[in-house]
Amino acid sequence: MDNTWLRGHVSIITGGSAGIGRATAEQLVQAGATVAIVGRDRDRLQQTADSLQATVRGCTVMTWAADIGQAADMTQMADQILARYGRIDSLIAAAGILRPSGGVVRTLQQTSVREWDEVVDTNLKGVFLSNRAVLPAMIRQGSGQIINISSTSGRRGYAFDAAYCASKFGTIGLSEALAEEVRDAGVRVQVLLPGAIATPIWQQNGPIPRPENLVSVEEVARLILYLVMLPPDTVCLETTIEPLRSQSRPSWMQAIRGSA
Repeated sequence: MDNTWLRGHVSIITGGSAGIGRATAEQLVQAGATVAIVGRDRDRLQQTADSLQATVRGCTVMTWAADIGQAADMTQMADQILARYGRIDSLIAAAGILRPSGGVVRTLQQTSVREWDEVVDTNLKGVFLSNRAVLPAMIRQGSGQIINISSTSGRRGYAFDAAYCASKFGTIGLSEALAEEVRDAGVRVQVLLPGAIATPIWQQNGPIPRPENLVSVEEVARLILYLVMLPPDTVCLETTIEPLRSQSRPSWMQAIRGSA
C-alpha cells in the first residue's frame, strides 16, 4: 500500500486496541495517516501502538485512555489531539460491546437496568459523545468525516440481543440525522453495517453457535479505508458487509431453547 495516500490525515479510532478498531488503525497507518487509538485499557492501547509501530516503520500512533461513555473524557480527547496535531480529519467510532462485562445470554425480561445501560452507554451514547466532541474542529476546518460502526442488527432485531440491537438501530438513526445537519459544513457522516464478523465478541454468546462463515476484521477495515478515501463529493449510504454464505440466525434461537 502507498503510505502517502493519507499523509497529513489525523484520525481518531475508538475501540482502537482490538477487533475492527485495531485492524482499521493498521490500515490507516499503512496509508500514511496519523492515528489516535482510544479505549479504556491503557496497557492494551500501548501494546497495540507498539505493535503498529513495529509493523509500519515511521508511523505515528497516539494512545488515549478514556471512557467513551463519559462526556468529559471525549471532550478532553478531542482537545488533546487538536493541541498535538492541529486538526481532526476523521473519526472511526468502532468501540462496542455485545453484552456487559461478564454478561450472559438473557431475554429482555431477564435484563437488568445496569446491563442495559452498559451496552447502550458504550454503543450509542459513546457514538453520540465521540461524534459531538470532534464536530467543532471539523466544522471550523470545513472538512472531516465520521464513520460510525453499527451492525446488521441495527436493521433487524434478534432474540436475546435486545440492548445491542436497540443501540445499533439508534446508531443508524443518529448517523443519518447528523449527516443531514453537517453536510453543508463539508463534514461527511457514514454508517457501516457489518454482519457476522470474526471478533472475540462471539465468546459472549454462550450456547449460541458461532456461524461457520464470518467476515474478517481485516476485510471490514479495508472497507473503512475505502470509505475514508472516497472523493469529497461522494458518500456511501448504509454500507453493509457480510460473508457471501452465512448461517441463518434463526437457528441460534433453536440452539438456545434446546439448551434450556
